[in-house]
Amino acid sequence: MVNKKLSIGVMVLLTLLFSMPSQAGKQMIAGAGPSTKVVELFVKHFSKQPAVRHYQFMVPPRSVKHAGGIKASSTYVFGRTGRPLNAREKAMNKSEIVLARIPIAFATGEDAGVSSLTLEQVVALYQGKIRRWSEVGGSDSPVVLVGRESTEALFGVLKKVYPAFEKAKFDKVLKKDHQVVTLLKHAEGRGAIGFGAHPNFSDLNRLQVEGFSAGVAVGLVYDLKNQDHPLVHSAQSYVQTVQWHSAVRELGLLPPAP
Repeated sequence: MVNKKLSIGVMVLLTLLFSMPSQAGKQMIAGAGPSTKVVELFVKHFSKQPAVRHYQFMVPPRSVKHAGGIKASSTYVFGRTGRPLNAREKAMNKSEIVLARIPIAFATGEDAGVSSLTLEQVVALYQGKIRRWSEVGGSDSPVVLVGRESTEALFGVLKKVYPAFEKAKFDKVLKKDHQVVTLLKHAEGRGAIGFGAHPNFSDLNRLQVEGFSAGVAVGLVYDLKNQDHPLVHSAQSYVQTVQWHSAVRELGLLPPAP
């Protein structure tokens, strides 16, 4: 009788243990700040998929930067990226899954006097062929071209999608979006045009640029030792679905490039 009760107890205990999420099923996705919201959205939808229902995902809101995301992928399956992986990072045995693209936007200071331009006009501006805003229907203020360092990720994407920006000429070169925002709000930047991540320019005069669409890829990084992990395969499949692309657009981002 005692042995029978003991056997039943062991069976109940084993059932409970196997039904509880294992420590291996808890996944932290740490990394770059720019990808935090889209990874939170991804986890919200992705965790409902039958193939991954036994996993628990945590997305720390605090950024540990792009480099921290790469490092995190050595401990957990995924880390968060804030831009595409470069050759050096890929050589570290890393690969990526693009979840979305943060749109690139152009904005001007308040003296420009324009709210929309064609892509051809913007290219002509940045190539120095147009030097006063009046030439594109704006004020008579001189154009101040604000750019980024040649190796900056966002500028790199812009040049890759639209090679004409390789010939861009800048009056001022800044390192970060917030520096561009500050300049465009300052008296010195009243006649300036700059570019950066669309969400960072929300309180500026963002230009509508006909025929323009480009964005910086953000998403997940994983170590190639995990390339056959079920989470990796499931994520690669899910990011191509219509459901995910719709969710990304609702967040104001561009879906992954085909």
